[in-house]
Amino acid sequence: MSRLTFRRKVDVCWQKQLRDQHLSLGTPDVPHLDVGRSVVRRVSYRLAKQIILQYEWLGTMAATGHHFGIFFGDFCAGVTCIAAGGGTGSVNGHKLFRIRRNEFGTLARGACVHWSPVGTNSRLVAWTCRLLRRSTSLKLLIAYADTDAGEIGTIYQACNWVYIGKGSATRQWVSPEGRVHDQKLPYNLKLQKGGTRAGWCKALRAKGWREQESNPKYRYVYVIDKRDKSLLRLVETMRRPYPKRQLAGVVLDGSTLADQASSGGSIPTRPLRR
Repeated sequence: MSRLTFRRKVDVCWQKQLRDQHLSLGTPDVPHLDVGRSVVRRVSYRLAKQIILQYEWLGTMAATGHHFGIFFGDFCAGVTCIAAGGGTGSVNGHKLFRIRRNEFGTLARGACVHWSPVGTNSRLVAWTCRLLRRSTSLKLLIAYADTDAGEIGTIYQACNWVYIGKGSATRQWVSPEGRVHDQKLPYNLKLQKGGTRAGWCKALRAKGWREQESNPKYRYVYVIDKRDKSLLRLVETMRRPYPKRQLAGVVLDGSTLADQASSGGSIPTRPLRR
């Protein structure tokens, strides 16, 4: 049985496609496009969701608790969404790094808009890590690049994250419309609406949902707490050579925030505020 994705599988990263599609919309009336003068700050779940649902590859919002946006004046040019602990399905992910669950975070979603200047994505990721270090107990952040979206993790490579190889396949739930949700969907429904996990599994299948194996993704990690020397040493032992983009025998650079933590898509020309 073939795997489904909400978007069509691509050779060129999805975010690059979106950027190209929306170039005709032009640039809103932002006061400047100087990345050095941009500001990264916390934003609401609502603002982050607005951008992610429209322009991120999966087309869904994750269960995230920390959200950051990069601003040029009042205009938001991109967001990152962080889940602490096992919030996005990595319930035991912290054990691999010998840290506590509340010290483990996932960069679960991210997107930059079509008019964001070069360097926006890397500044957003770098400042996300800085702000997490200042305001949370997180010691390590993990992120994934999905080859179904044409991603290899270029932005994480540019930000000096450590590549630790591909992860294992997990189970996913696919809606009748083709939207993909992670394996925790029945459990989340149980928490939100009551009942049992088994009951929700049965109900989903009856409504035409089905299960599939996920696509093993490239994994990148960044140690937020540089004071933890044992963690730094452990991560270094996991380092693998960065994957490269190849198409027709040619190595390409890509332009990807999970390849641009989702750099594409348009935002209306009115300001997006917290």
